[in-house]
Amino acid sequence: MGYGGQPMKVVKANRALLKKRNTFKKVKEMFLDTAEVTELEFKEVSPEKLAQIKKEIRRKAKETAQRETGIFILCFGIILYSFYWLFYV
Repeated sequence: MGYGGQPMKVVKANRALLKKRNTFKKVKEMFLDTAEVTELEFKEVSPEKLAQIKKEIRRKAKETAQRETGIFILCFGIILYSFYWLFYV
């Protein structure tokens, strides 16, 4: 009959663990104390070079869009031909 005190030991141990647990506020404070603000530094570019970069990006985007459109049309044509071949031939 010596198991009567066992639940009380478990409850006491659980209380001790709860006191040790870090809350969100404590974790946030620890993070903010140790975190540093990162400042980004970008290269200075002349307006002409910036315009050239923008033009190149837009050209690549246009090429990509045309390629995707072509692939879509090709796949759609293949699907239409396969349906034609399945049902009419």
